[in-house]
Parts: sequence; structure tokens; C-alpha cells
Amino acid sequence: MILFRLTFLFSICFYTKVFSETFINPVSPPWGYVFSNWDGPPIDIINYIPPNATPNTPLLIVIPGASRDAQRFHGSWLDLAKKYHFSVLTIGANRKYFPDEYSYNAGNVIDEKGNNIDESKWLFSAIELIFKDFKERHGFKIKNFNLFGHSAGGGFVHRYLLFNPNATVNKSVSANPAFVTLPDSKIEYPFGLKKVPAKKLNVKSWFNQSMAIVLGENDLDPRTKPLSNGPMAKAQGPNCLARGKLLFKEATIMAKRKKCHLNWELIIAPGVGHDNYNIAPIACNYLFDLKK
Repeated sequence: MILFRLTFLFSICFYTKVFSETFINPVSPPWGYVFSNWDGPPIDIINYIPPNATPNTPLLIVIPGASRDAQRFHGSWLDLAKKYHFSVLTIGANRKYFPDEYSYNAGNVIDEKGNNIDESKWLFSAIELIFKDFKERHGFKIKNFNLFGHSAGGGFVHRYLLFNPNATVNKSVSANPAFVTLPDSKIEYPFGLKKVPAKKLNVKSWFNQSMAIVLGENDLDPRTKPLSNGPMAKAQGPNCLARGKLLFKEATIMAKRKKCHLNWELIIAPGVGHDNYNIAPIACNYLFDLKK
């Protein structure tokens, strides 16, 4: 019995050591803080700043998937951030305040009943304010940031660019989006553009922003959340791979119709499924102009 207890305690200590080296600690100084300087609810922030950072060190903002596991998503970027010397800021949108796909994936623009929400409380509206706050806290002078989201976060990213045509974003990656917003004014938001506020509806500006839709070639399983697994999402295809391809296809057709430039790329990640960790290096190549 004594030997068993010693073995058990050793296992716990070993697991804790490995886990703590793989994933960062819960949100608390010096890992992060709570952002509350806006009209919406508090948002947890996890940040990493590389050693010897300068005022011009690039920043990546990460939007996690439906799990909202900010620590895990943040951890998947740390090795890359250390290797290529950029800061990472990961958004932690608590389910207490952003409980569903309307409030998270779709940016809290409308509620589940289709009622409009004041723009000052859109989750989309928080991103630029968080960027400004980050610069002021740490003395950065960068004028823009890169943006990455996976699954629910991937859906957030391409919608964020739609609703923020003047966003200070350098490059973005919408990875394995759970469902997409198509450039179709006959389909209601968040699946299309119908009922998107007119002042935000600038498809040409949306298309002109630098964005890659990065899809795992093995991301073939159906989604499970109500919107992502509902009839409107299923009409876009059976899985994230099909839905992401459809978004790029429809955007290409619309850009030709409007005679405007489409500054998007479609990147298929070979051998990768619905996997943020293995998507990250491919996204990193695009976001930071690394070798292919």
C-alpha cells in the first residue's frame, strides 16, 4: 500500500510538471489580466511577450474555438512565438457572458432571437480596444496586428473583417471555421449578409483585406453545436472543410461579379484534421511571411 501511494504521488508530480511545461498557468499576473475598459462584459486576456521585445515587435491576437480554452490555444502558439519573436494575446470570452454561437462565433451582433445588440457591446467591438490597451500597457508602437482564429474562432475572424472594414489588421487566418458567412444578401446573418447593418456592408473592403482560409484536409467530422450542426450550416456542406471551400468559392465568384480584387487565399493543410495545434505552423507561415 505504501509503495502504491508513493508511486501515485510520483505520477501526480510528474504529470503536473509535464502539464505545466506544456500549457501556461491560469489567467493571473504575469500571464494575463482582465480587460474591462469597454461597454461589454469583462474579457480574460492571456499574453506572451518575447524577451528583448522592442516597441515594434509584432503581435498576434488569437481567438479560441468553441471550447473557449484560452490556455490551450495560447499554448499552441508559444513555441512559434519564441522561435519567430512575436507577441501573442489570446482572448478568453467567458461563457457566462458569451454563452452561445450568436454571442461568440457571430460577434454578439444579434441574439438567438434575431434582436439587434448595441454595437458598443459587440464582441467584435472589443478587439481594437484590447489592441490599444495592450500597446498602452506595454509601450508598443505597432500600428497593426495579425489575427488568428480556429473553428468557432475561425468563424469569428472572417466576420470580424466584414464588420470592421477599417480594422488595423495586417493579416488574418480563418482556420477550419465551424460555419461561414457567405457573401449572399439573400441569406440571413450569420450565414449570409441579409440584415447586416448597411453601414457595415462593404463587400469590396471585406474582400480587399489579407486573409487566408486555412482548412485541414481531414476535417471531415460534423460539428455538434446548435448553429454549426443546424440546417443552415448543413446547407453549406457536411463539415468544416466543405464550408471553408464554399466561402472561398462564393467570394471568388462575387469578386468577379463586382469586378474587385479578392485578397484572400485558400490553404489546405495536408494530413490535418480539426486540429488547432497542427494548423498553427501553417497559419504562422502566412501571417508572418515565412518560407513556404
